[in-house]
Amino acid sequence: MQVYEIQTTGDLKEIMKHGSNSFPLGVYKTLLSRNKLGYVQLHWHDEIQFALVLKGCVNFTVDQSVYRVDENNGIFINSNRLHSAKSSDQRDCEYICIDVSPDFFLGSPDSIMRQKYLEPFLESSSASAIALSSSVAWESDILSSIGDLYAMHEEKDFGFELKMQSAILNLFHMMIVNKKWFNIENGASAFSEDQRIKQMLSYIQQNYKQKILLEDIAQNSNLSRAECCRFFKRMTKLTPFEYLISYRISQSMALLRESDLSITEIAYEVGFGSVSYFIEKFKKQTNCTPKEFRNFCVEYVEP
Repeated sequence: MQVYEIQTTGDLKEIMKHGSNSFPLGVYKTLLSRNKLGYVQLHWHDEIQFALVLKGCVNFTVDQSVYRVDENNGIFINSNRLHSAKSSDQRDCEYICIDVSPDFFLGSPDSIMRQKYLEPFLESSSASAIALSSSVAWESDILSSIGDLYAMHEEKDFGFELKMQSAILNLFHMMIVNKKWFNIENGASAFSEDQRIKQMLSYIQQNYKQKILLEDIAQNSNLSRAECCRFFKRMTKLTPFEYLISYRISQSMALLRESDLSITEIAYEVGFGSVSYFIEKFKKQTNCTPKEFRNFCVEYVEP
């Protein structure tokens, strides 16, 4: 299964539920070229995530760090971390993604697994993400397990849920015993930064149809203009203006697919001041014009 478009709330939390209440685990194979945008845009979710790159080289951005993950290597992304995924060199990429809810582990409030291991791990500022290399023995074992989990989920033999839960617990155990890095000393600072960038992103998403100045975002976040720009770029790898344009383009794509509005009407609807500028930015981000994108959506039927 592939997710073709990440839909989010105002603060970029992913709307889609991974798995079900009875089995809170989602398994996906992502080919970036089949994503609506050609990449996985910035978002976050409650689930922890394991990824194994099958083809190409993927740049995973997690909070303010970029992880270049080559073929046959992978990454672990912790719960509630802002992250995105793009090809590092414009070539197509494919990877397996396993999203696991903390509910998969938690147990009762007094559980030793919850209090001693899982909660400190989820809260650790030093555990936002872990690059997994096939050249390191225990990390290679985790990468193999990710592939095995995908196969179990696809085959769905009797008892596969028990087998998958056992494998996930084993992955978690390998990280705990081999990476004793997790601590909560800087948790409050990391949480504060995380909340601030989500507030900024939410402000942009709520007001993108209007003219937004850097000063507006800065005032809403209680920062100076210079610090606002530095902080936003550090957290997202984009300037506030670059993010605003990208978000407007993503909203225009939904209108091109789902409405009968003209391209001119769509340009003004999503906040662009001119049609020519909208077309210029759309083509730069998607490698096609709005008209070409609309025609493609009419002809293309998702497999």
